[in-house]
Amino acid sequence: MKRLFLLLSILLVSLTMSALDIPAGTYYFDNSRTHYSCVKFVYGQYDQPETYVVSLTEGENDLWTLVMEQPAMGMYRYTFAETSLPDGRIDDTFPNVKEYISKSLNELRTATTDKTMTPGYTFVPESGDNWAQGSWQPMVSRPQPSGTLPVMYIQTEGQKAITSKETYINATYYIDAFGLSGYNSIGSKEAPLPLRIRGRGNYTWSDFDKKPYRIKLEESKELLGMTKSKNFALLAHADDRVGFMRNTIGLELSRCLKMKWTPEQQPVELVLNGDYIGLYFLTETIRIDKDRVNIVPQNDDETDPNRITGGWLVEIDNYNDPCQIQVQETSSRTLKLTYHTPESLSAIQQIYLKEQWEEVVRRVYATDKRDAEWEEMVDMDQLARFYVVQEVMDNQESFHGSCFIYKNQGENEKWTFGPVWDFGNALQRGTDKFIYEDPQFGTHLIDEIARFPRFQEYVKQVWTAFYRFSYPTLDDYADDYSTRIAYAAACDAARWPNYGNADEQERSRQFMDKLHRKVDWLYGQWGLVELPVTIGRDVVQPVVRVVDGRLEVESSVPIAAVYVYDAAGRLAMLPVSVASHTSADHVCVDFSNPSGIYIVEVKTANQIAPFRKKIIIR
Repeated sequence: MKRLFLLLSILLVSLTMSALDIPAGTYYFDNSRTHYSCVKFVYGQYDQPETYVVSLTEGENDLWTLVMEQPAMGMYRYTFAETSLPDGRIDDTFPNVKEYISKSLNELRTATTDKTMTPGYTFVPESGDNWAQGSWQPMVSRPQPSGTLPVMYIQTEGQKAITSKETYINATYYIDAFGLSGYNSIGSKEAPLPLRIRGRGNYTWSDFDKKPYRIKLEESKELLGMTKSKNFALLAHADDRVGFMRNTIGLELSRCLKMKWTPEQQPVELVLNGDYIGLYFLTETIRIDKDRVNIVPQNDDETDPNRITGGWLVEIDNYNDPCQIQVQETSSRTLKLTYHTPESLSAIQQIYLKEQWEEVVRRVYATDKRDAEWEEMVDMDQLARFYVVQEVMDNQESFHGSCFIYKNQGENEKWTFGPVWDFGNALQRGTDKFIYEDPQFGTHLIDEIARFPRFQEYVKQVWTAFYRFSYPTLDDYADDYSTRIAYAAACDAARWPNYGNADEQERSRQFMDKLHRKVDWLYGQWGLVELPVTIGRDVVQPVVRVVDGRLEVESSVPIAAVYVYDAAGRLAMLPVSVASHTSADHVCVDFSNPSGIYIVEVKTANQIAPFRKKIIIR
């Protein structure tokens, strides 16, 4: 009986390994990610010396054609390979041949598979990696840009793959705006411009095929209306399945709460080496610059004691880094501070940075929370704003990693939290806790700082101003943004079916619903407080109107400045300073902008409470 069972098992395995039938017909192979110099279809038997090699014909847009003139019945598996093996039959088993390709010839191929083949379908590898998995898709053409956003085209030198986060490779780029309103094309297909590109990120780099990149232009440019610079990031947000709203709303909250500088982002579709790789977010990177973190830069390896007080740009990090100092925060916490500027420290710089943060920690952990000594070293105003942004977003990782802090040159200059960056873990849990309560990844400093009564009082003022003046406009901003990127998000989801936002607007609404639940909970904890007299509850809000091509703003509170933004958050006209007007409570300027949605922001003498109003020009 045991012998019979063994024979039946062997027969069953044999039948299972010979279950692939390949119909006659035409098939296609998408070579846009693998970039094989030639493509050959290799298939055969498991335990019989019968394997076949068939060359594919190159077509347009890296689409190669496979013609099977006769069906191949009872095969085991197949692979697509960049191999020098000649066409025809090989008198060896398929497992031996595929090992010979990989290990003896050191040639590239896709992972072997026995997936059903349907004539007319296209085999699409998931990545350009050796032994990449793939799937058959019912299309000949690949996903293409939506045509609703500008497209950035990047071509690396020799179509070299981007595999490093440390080493830049040479490339060229151009941006085609396709005549879309509000955008300008940069360069052209015939005359592309030089840049360098490398990978970036940690988890987002290692765990997703849709990779984020760092780019450095050879010459500073105003890309898609952003401030002129050489340095940008192309953020993939492959882990954001809530309508790409996490960073979008996080950055908008930073602007609403008047952080000193907030990185701007613009959605763009990206074609890399001829391959459409989806919707990306071209984003200003955090660096010391007059138009970004505007402080005095500090030299690498500086030894002059008068110059090591700033400028510093550091980051509370959750990864070990060679450019890092570590401070013991508590017996169970080590504060890791990665320094970005300067990039290389002399011994005296190392000592200064470490002593500064040892002293900050000592003051923050003071037993008497009526002690305001820590405020002499940390800018409480910016910290409160930074903290409220993170609470509204329930970004529990905000004081654990990607937490930037800077300090200008000068012995009495304070450490300033910001700019905001990376909301990848925002609103990932329930909405009934402060961010420092049971954070998944741990936290630094903020749970202790939150115990200071003066900090809490100031936080409530910042929160009240946000709730009254900025929060009412947030849904409109989210709706406008999700509408703007909806078609591109659908194309992105077709390109990356395992993660994406094909139903962009619904997912955006779900995200905003959760944010509203967190705001409601915070309202229950903090309520609303009396604001300073200049913005108290009895003050009449400014009147904003457009009459006969003129923008008029009237206010009972002195006006400091007026800003006008389009629906994408870009300045739609030059800021209006009250210094250029005879009255501090009445502003009237020409406003001949094209039809669309605009946000008018009125900054009063008290910076805590900017007033914002949505206007529609028809």
